[in-house]
Amino acid sequence: MTIEQANDRLGDLIDAVVAGFAEVAASQARAAERVEELRRWSLVAADISARHQGKEQANGVDHTFAERSLTAELGCALRLPERSAGVLLLESKALVHEHPATMAALRKGVVSYRHAQTVLDATMGLDEPSVLELDALLALKAQTLTVSRLKTVARRERERRDSRPLVERHQVAAQDRHVELHPCGDGMAWLHHLLPAVQATAIFHRLTDIAVAVQGPDEPRTLAQLRADASVDLLLDDDARTALTAATGTDADGNSEDRGVAASEAAPHSAGEPTQSIAGVADRVSLGGIKPQVAVTIPVMTLLGHSEEPGDLAGHGPIDAHTARRLAAQAPSFLRILTHPETGTVLSVGRDRYAVPADLKTWLRIRDETCRFPGCSRRAQRCDIDHITDWAHGGTTDHHNLIHLCRHHHRLKHTTTWTVRTEPPDRPTTAPPDSNPPHSSPPHSDPPHTVTLNSNRGRRTPRHSDSAPTADVVRWTAPTGRDYLDHAALELVDRQAEKRDATGITSVDGDHSDFPDEPPF
Repeated sequence: MTIEQANDRLGDLIDAVVAGFAEVAASQARAAERVEELRRWSLVAADISARHQGKEQANGVDHTFAERSLTAELGCALRLPERSAGVLLLESKALVHEHPATMAALRKGVVSYRHAQTVLDATMGLDEPSVLELDALLALKAQTLTVSRLKTVARRERERRDSRPLVERHQVAAQDRHVELHPCGDGMAWLHHLLPAVQATAIFHRLTDIAVAVQGPDEPRTLAQLRADASVDLLLDDDARTALTAATGTDADGNSEDRGVAASEAAPHSAGEPTQSIAGVADRVSLGGIKPQVAVTIPVMTLLGHSEEPGDLAGHGPIDAHTARRLAAQAPSFLRILTHPETGTVLSVGRDRYAVPADLKTWLRIRDETCRFPGCSRRAQRCDIDHITDWAHGGTTDHHNLIHLCRHHHRLKHTTTWTVRTEPPDRPTTAPPDSNPPHSSPPHSDPPHTVTLNSNRGRRTPRHSDSAPTADVVRWTAPTGRDYLDHAALELVDRQAEKRDATGITSVDGDHSDFPDEPPF
């Protein structure tokens, strides 16, 4: 058997697996229909029972008791907790009666039930026209996005349709903040925090930065373990900061002559470390003056107080304008990114970040946000910067030839026959028409156009030579020969279609902006 034949066989098996999961999704759609039929029949049964008791029909209390009984029995029959059975009943009702597009996609097997649940969560509480509009949009996007990525898109799209001010919704939601403890086996437990997004994101990034600072050749713990150990020390050990000061020579504010505040600059264990943490789990994780760095994207008119357009907290999504302005003004550990109110062009990343090569790295991190492998959401700060065309093979060190890849996908690129290439933004970013299995990029049904696409974060694509590649569109080819676009490129396709639908213009070659989006160096 040749390598080509082996890869063809792999491709056939991938298609078979995809088809199998499509059958599962279609079965789940039928199951949802049956669950809803069961719920409706339980109400009919309650009416029949009421008539046998001399009533004209069952009242609200009777129906409530009937639904509770059904939930309990369904949980027993399916060996589900009642809460899960109740959720199943609610989801099935919503899918069958309120989400026709998502239900149709589920029946066809082109989305999974988890995708459908994401759509349901995103539309909860909206009025009927908004539910139908968002249902149609997300059902289409779900066919090309991972569940995690769909959740991000769904949050943003919901913000556009919820008439209630975001700041008011946040204030109401913040009343539900709490901590939960879920016991597990082997002496372990989950500790869950529901917190405002700003604080939760900053806490997670701080734990990550502390963990990265401790990593080294003599440190056997994984990043996840170090992150957990750091949280133990910070939450339980009252003497953690005192021990750190004594061991590292830092002052009470965590300042040190030979230690910076960035994870990449922080030194590993100093003299006197490690010491045992009070939890007895692992060696103490040094704080080392580590501060979280979280990017906050703010429309310039919002910053000036002339607009209430939400800001964007990296790794989370929309935050209300008031919080965005407060972070921009008062939080030195947050990277403030200003954007043009119409084009979304990045105007500034801060006057203190224009040193070369630091601002090139900063610009790449802002542009990519995450690893550029399809479906990967590891944030760019925790990724390698990779030459698409190897330096040894003539690749240049500029932003057209550089993308962020997490260590796993960086190794995949160099140790397997997966290949990656970039494409000019002035042609449709769709896969070849003869290479579109269910998980490849969707075929483009429109006639060919000469289109200049917006870039992956809403900025205009700079003009280069006709053949010059750009990292805005990244296409990966698997050993089977099937092509996959990274999520940023898929967003480009959506944005291209949206612009055509809105303007009827199929070429924006004459577009001009006073805010060029070349890197700020």
